[in-house]
Amino acid sequence: MANKNIKSRSNKYNKNSKNQANLKSRSDKYNSKTEKFNNNSNNMKNNKKNLKNINNKKRNKKRKIRIAILCFILAILLIGIFLGGRYLVKHQPKVKQPKKQVEEKVNKEVDDPKLEEVKKLYQENNDLYGWITIDDTKIDYPVMYTKDEDYYLDKDFYKKKSSAGSLFIDKYNTIEPRDINLLIHGHSMKDGSMFRALINYKSKSYYEKHKTFTFYTTKEKEEYEIIAVFVSQVYQVSDKVFKYYKFYNATNEDDYNDYIKNIKKLSLFDIEATAKYPDKLITLSTCEYSKENGRMVVVGRKI
Repeated sequence: MANKNIKSRSNKYNKNSKNQANLKSRSDKYNSKTEKFNNNSNNMKNNKKNLKNINNKKRNKKRKIRIAILCFILAILLIGIFLGGRYLVKHQPKVKQPKKQVEEKVNKEVDDPKLEEVKKLYQENNDLYGWITIDDTKIDYPVMYTKDEDYYLDKDFYKKKSSAGSLFIDKYNTIEPRDINLLIHGHSMKDGSMFRALINYKSKSYYEKHKTFTFYTTKEKEEYEIIAVFVSQVYQVSDKVFKYYKFYNATNEDDYNDYIKNIKKLSLFDIEATAKYPDKLITLSTCEYSKENGRMVVVGRKI
């Protein structure tokens, strides 16, 4: 009986050992599968990472290619602009200067006797601003400037009393910087001196022979062409009319054009020559006795 119990317990033990062996085998299989799963999972992560790196490399490569293409195109454009600019400069047509402009340039570069004379006279009297000459007339005089307009009305260049006085610039003008229009006054003397010759401009035939005048400053020789000749007068302050003697400087192009329009309208005859803003002007004015406080006026523009 005892042996039978021992045998029965031995069988149970062997059966339990066999079950434990089976459990261990299953556990090993499960661990193996888990390890395999983990390995596969890690491999998938690595594959994804590698794929991402490959995609990033491709994108970077494409970006670098696009940048290289843009740089190349930009370089071509810059080279084209540079070469085009050089070509235009090299092949720009040369504008031939009119003969008169060339002569003026030469006159400025070479010492002019009259210019040198004006410079010397300025050392004697600093009120001297320039010298005006109209060929084939008696008008060949110094032009004075002082804020006391009446001073040279009865004084010569040497500040001595003289009924003929001197030619002088209007006191309301500014010469530094210079106004766009210089208004020069002078007596109309019976002996034909000073600005008497301006009266002759009433005749168109006289104008045709005397279309220009020369004005020297201490710095340069200037040529002027006449654009209008007319008779006007000195008006009352309250008179609402065009007053040529009130125009010294144009604040804008419209003011300038209004002045030109008005003097052209007053001109005794049509003159083709005209002025455009901001051409410099000189207005010559002297007494004219066909009306009260009459004035004979000649306007020239710098050429």
